[in-house]
Amino acid sequence: MDWKHFFDRLGLNGVAWQWRIIRWQNAWENRKAQWRDGRRHVVYRHKVCERCGALVDRGDSTCMRCGAAVGSWRGQALMRAVGLVLPAWCPVTALLLAANIAWFALTVLLFGLKGVIQPSNEALWKMGALVPWLFWHGDFWRLITYGYQHAGIVHILFNMLTLSQIGPFLERQLGGRRFFAVYTLALIGGGVADVLVRGASGATIVGASGALFGLIGLGMSYAHFYGGPAGHAQRNFFLKWALYGFLFGYYLHADNIAHAGGFIVGALLGWLLEREQRGRQAPFERSWNITAYILAVLTLAAFVWMALDRLG
Repeated sequence: MDWKHFFDRLGLNGVAWQWRIIRWQNAWENRKAQWRDGRRHVVYRHKVCERCGALVDRGDSTCMRCGAAVGSWRGQALMRAVGLVLPAWCPVTALLLAANIAWFALTVLLFGLKGVIQPSNEALWKMGALVPWLFWHGDFWRLITYGYQHAGIVHILFNMLTLSQIGPFLERQLGGRRFFAVYTLALIGGGVADVLVRGASGATIVGASGALFGLIGLGMSYAHFYGGPAGHAQRNFFLKWALYGFLFGYYLHADNIAHAGGFIVGALLGWLLEREQRGRQAPFERSWNITAYILAVLTLAAFVWMALDRLG
């Protein structure tokens, strides 16, 4: 189609619009090519030995070159598929993404398709939302479960997109156990800020944003105290995330109380991690490992407690 002629007849700048459409068409073709390449990458017929990098036949369980055991083809295909979303295979980030999406899907399954857009308050409350007056009446498990519940598809997509962008970078920088510990402590910190500030109000608080702001605060604080050109660049990157996030939360009337609580916890942990990494303080490797395991058990216990409370 002659787009220039078409837009000229409408009284518009035909040349400018023709170039815009050409750019859009090229971008669309590039996306389709990336999708085709990604699909071929995921369904690749062979496996790869993680020890020596040799190609292994799809049905073999050991590497012919080095003799190491090789996992299933489906497992490697899944990891490759996740790698199309995440910049690198980061198991904790992938697990958190999967847990949030699975819990949202379960909410929709149990309470109907209307929950895709806007779950009812009943659905949110029964699936773990943090309600301050219920918390003060003994539902302490809500301090964790609220972070895995979201108020609709837009809410969870925005949060999971943020997690997929900043999670792998920080997980590689900190290690999986530290990353999970910071994520969960920031989530709890955001919830604590809400119940303290709101008192016994009837607010319904859901979402992973308190934990995400904790990651942002950690990334900014750690880089600031570490210093140097790379540190300052990382600090400024996360500072922009924080400013945009708080402004976005203000204009959309989101829960900036939880955002601030998580951010403060993350910033404090970033300062502590920087001192540990630079040798200014004794390393806490064992302490971080124990903390991560305790928090993992507490997270599972919170969901079990919630299920028992619902059955009771």
